[in-house]
Amino acid sequence: MSAAAPPLTPDLAAALRRLKLATIRAQAPEVRQTARTQRWPADDVLRTLVNAEIAARDQTNQRLCLKAANLPLLKQLEYVDALASGIPSGTFAYVASLEWIRARENTLLVGPAGTGKSHILIGVGHRAVERDCACAMPLPRTSSNSSTAAWPTTPSAASLMACCAFS
Repeated sequence: MSAAAPPLTPDLAAALRRLKLATIRAQAPEVRQTARTQRWPADDVLRTLVNAEIAARDQTNQRLCLKAANLPLLKQLEYVDALASGIPSGTFAYVASLEWIRARENTLLVGPAGTGKSHILIGVGHRAVERDCACAMPLPRTSSNSSTAAWPTTPSAASLMACCAFS
């Protein structure tokens, strides 16, 4: 059983906190101990810590973008049955590829209720965020007669599509 990794010196921990390098601050003691044991070169230690910080920031940014996108539910395109929705497979593949966003084209899904239009739009929003694309879904509007919120109806729900753009 290996001994616990020695903590960072207070001045180093304070400097990493000031630079907002929380992941490096958290992982540095263990990485230093591993580096000593395995005789890593200094570049490998630095590379390991910087890669961990980048991965943590990417994960945080993706989580914040998903929150900012205001998507009502977690829906994934992988769970959409394109055949059941009635959308031709080529059209579904094109919408799911997000190429229409890169080409700065608009996409509108129109069809009867219960065919998966909203599921597809939300799935596209999630995929867009996963691929570093800014995305937003309009907030529900509040009825003037009650305190309940109502999601926009089609085609306003498709405005999600117009709000996707690569950053």
